[in-house]
Amino acid sequence: MTEPVRKRRVAHARRPGGPDVLQVDVEDLASLNAGEILVRVEAAGLNHVESLIRTDAYSIRIPFPYAVGFEGAGVVVATGPEVHLAPGTRVCWTAVFGSCATFVVASASMLARLPDELSFEDGASLAHAGVTAGGLVRHWPLEQGASAVVWGAAGAVGLLLVAYLAERGVSVIGIASGARIDAVRAAGATHVVDRASADVHDAVRAATNGRGASAVFDPVGAATYRTSLRLLAPRGCLINYGQLSGALPSIDLLHLMDAGSVFVTKYGPRAGLVGHQQVGAFVSEALTIATKRRLAPVVAGRFTLDRVVDAYRKLESHSHGKVVVIPHDV
Repeated sequence: MTEPVRKRRVAHARRPGGPDVLQVDVEDLASLNAGEILVRVEAAGLNHVESLIRTDAYSIRIPFPYAVGFEGAGVVVATGPEVHLAPGTRVCWTAVFGSCATFVVASASMLARLPDELSFEDGASLAHAGVTAGGLVRHWPLEQGASAVVWGAAGAVGLLLVAYLAERGVSVIGIASGARIDAVRAAGATHVVDRASADVHDAVRAATNGRGASAVFDPVGAATYRTSLRLLAPRGCLINYGQLSGALPSIDLLHLMDAGSVFVTKYGPRAGLVGHQQVGAFVSEALTIATKRRLAPVVAGRFTLDRVVDAYRKLESHSHGKVVVIPHDV
């Protein structure tokens, strides 16, 4: 008989600060309650929002110390009462804090079955991006035939967002650079702009016959804000969902009027579109689209749990691709 798992190794943020505040501890695992599942973590995906939370630069505050990581993929080890996933099932998830660990306990509603066609690293790269992309297309719904610009289209969220919009019949203009533009086109973009060699404004105006786009989805923030307003058609909407280059400037209503009486919104977890009971379903939807369109997330770095500080440093260097932690020695 297999000995039950009683302890786990998990990374904690001890205090606000950079990656150096992280350390790996051993802690006891609580008994499983009804609806809960114990999962052996095979890959944990890191996300930029974690750095904002850890440095107290995010709207959501978490008391220190806390267990870091909230996205991953692994194998079901044991289940509590009222659970219908059998041990051995491959799953992935997001919004489960303490996922940068050897094992994690999660509510069954937070988990999605990981298709055989996708690896654990795929699952740990697609889950959070899928929930974000699924929320974005619902936050500002676009009709079939509308046009949308997607900044960062070759990133994890960007590729899925392109695919989601294309599935809805939206004409997508993806913005990326270099060799990564091929992946954006394969995801379903009608037009792809290489920002390294083309003028984004001119290219978008040309692709929309001079009118501009119905919506612009932007995770970059400060560096692209002014340009994004100029890409919009009259009464279009800029949907910001990140600040990789810094926070958005203060909104000047006269600028919005001059840009065509456009709208600006910032999407986030308080939009009320994804509750805990919907997370697993949103992830499953994203996995279906990723499998159908053969989306292959790029992994920028793989680190053991003992090198979690290096993993978050890599994440904060803004390298292209996903950073994953492989918790178990192989």
